[in-house]
Amino acid sequence: MAMSGDITDQIQNDLLNCKICLSRFIQPKMLPCAHTYCQGCLEKMVRPDQKVQCPECREEFDVGGGVSKLKTNFHINSLMDIFKSKENEKVVCSWCATAGLSEIAAVARCKTCLKCLCPPCKLTHGTANPRHVLEDLPGHVAGPCEAETKMQKMIYCRGHPGTLVDYLCNTCNSVICSSCSSHAHAKHSKVSLVKAGATERPTVMNLMERLKTDTQSLVQQEDDITQAMEGMKATERSLMSMIECTLAEVINNLIKQGDTIKDTLSSYVREQEELYKVARDDIQLKIKKAKNTREFSQGVLDSGKMREIVCLRSVVEEQIDGLQAPRVPDDKKTRPSLTVNESFKSMLSHSNLFSLTFGEESAAKAVAAPANSEPLKSPAKSPQAYTPLPQPKQRAWNLHCFHTELGGDEYDPKLTGVSVSYDGIIVVADEDNSLLKCFIDCGDHTISISLPDDDEPCSVAIFDDTIACSSGNQLYMLDMDGTMQKKLFLRGFESVYPLAAYQDEYVAVSEGSMCSLSLYNINGQVVDRVKPYGYEGVRFLFLAINSYEQFIVADCGKQCILIFERDGCLFTICDQVTMNGVSQAISPYSICTDKDDNILVTERNRILLFWPNGDFCEELLTVANGLHKPHVITVDNYNNLVVTQGNGFITVYQLDLS
Repeated sequence: MAMSGDITDQIQNDLLNCKICLSRFIQPKMLPCAHTYCQGCLEKMVRPDQKVQCPECREEFDVGGGVSKLKTNFHINSLMDIFKSKENEKVVCSWCATAGLSEIAAVARCKTCLKCLCPPCKLTHGTANPRHVLEDLPGHVAGPCEAETKMQKMIYCRGHPGTLVDYLCNTCNSVICSSCSSHAHAKHSKVSLVKAGATERPTVMNLMERLKTDTQSLVQQEDDITQAMEGMKATERSLMSMIECTLAEVINNLIKQGDTIKDTLSSYVREQEELYKVARDDIQLKIKKAKNTREFSQGVLDSGKMREIVCLRSVVEEQIDGLQAPRVPDDKKTRPSLTVNESFKSMLSHSNLFSLTFGEESAAKAVAAPANSEPLKSPAKSPQAYTPLPQPKQRAWNLHCFHTELGGDEYDPKLTGVSVSYDGIIVVADEDNSLLKCFIDCGDHTISISLPDDDEPCSVAIFDDTIACSSGNQLYMLDMDGTMQKKLFLRGFESVYPLAAYQDEYVAVSEGSMCSLSLYNINGQVVDRVKPYGYEGVRFLFLAINSYEQFIVADCGKQCILIFERDGCLFTICDQVTMNGVSQAISPYSICTDKDDNILVTERNRILLFWPNGDFCEELLTVANGLHKPHVITVDNYNNLVVTQGNGFITVYQLDLS
């Protein structure tokens, strides 16, 4: 039997709210007298003599070992979990159910009359009952959709804020209140909203049908992009096979040439795939907005409220104008192709064996593998492979290398995140096997952690003995043994949310196309949102935080690295490096910093080193050092570089960047 609203509120107020802060418990700690309070609230009450006085019974207790050492009230935690599960159940609109309409999910609840409301009913109820208190239901804390927000502004008179509109002024083509009708618009042609609504209703219905058609077109474009991506991958696999078969016929000194071509092909396909992903993410966001607007519009039409119907037209028109599909690379013009020069097989040691082109119009830009007699030089902003230059000083030595594949794995490891604890435990996110795997630095496996509902881990960061892990648009907080602490929902609709920890204070979440960061503390609370001022980005990816609390972020859309302060002040932007007098574009991926705030960046088949101010230093590691498609990287407390690689291996390098 479901609990009534009054009983539910009473239980939450009496049992689940801290008597100090009067809010829901956060880390409930129990004093020896059995009274329970938030850990943070108790910590604020500790006196210099390391004693705390219970606010209720006034008894004093010694907490010299710290408030965190007090017993956790697990009964309170269990009860809060029960209420959270109840809050997540589907709630339908009370007014629509009473009117005999179809069940519509509620997004808000009136605390005055205890009615649950859908978006249109929420708007109507709030307007008719201005003194009632409305609150968003859990899962709808982001507030109303764009159409509802604009409608809430438009139904009030611009000349008299807080007064509802009653007329449509044909002369000014605007909605006005009764006072404006009698004074400022007294000589204008006006019509009542009932009549205007009847006139506008067919137009709005036609616009909604157009909105539906345009949405379907975007859905089709999304499918086309997905097919193009799969076609690009299939072409890659086919060309890879062709390269391997050809290399089998030649002598050993051409293997390096073949590897160079393969790396060039893979890098180009990854770049094209990223462009497709950015376009697809943009389309998915527009589809969601369009669907929300259409559902809201249908609810307004079904409610029969003429005031809202009159204002609905401009809302829908504006949404349609925003449904402009992004520019997508022409699949036929960008699809790579491979040509094997059979006539040169007899002269392989002195001739080019492969010729790789990208699309129909790029034959002039074909990338030829270098013969032994002449090294290949990569021009600026080109997807061509790079021949590493000799390093003047060795700065990295291979300490350990181990495979992350475990006996029970169903798939080959796909390593998408890595972090190292204070005691040297390497925690790596294996997305395809839906596991967080923990190793000591020599490769011995200690524990595997599964997320609830077998969610696939993406990025991982460790702070304050807590593992923060993103999966889809969710952020998990776990103990080092895998015990679940919290589960949070992240902003936006990104496919990945990279993480980075700043000391023990917070974990920063990169928010993709929003080009912003959200900072979460150990309690799961948002302590700040950071966005660089004056910077028009495309899509943030991996990030790192140095000891000065500067954020170093890779913008995968603009192919650059930017450094900015917590207050949003932009420090510098780097989009190319100069090696041997030649400027080259970069394609930054994962980023980390060492103990001296030097910046390390993975890029294609190499790792680049930048000084703390963002100036490029040198190419730190390449395939010659054993790299195989480096993915995500981090530096441990001993200043050792931990690199995850595309073949499922982890390599630990000792660094000397002095």
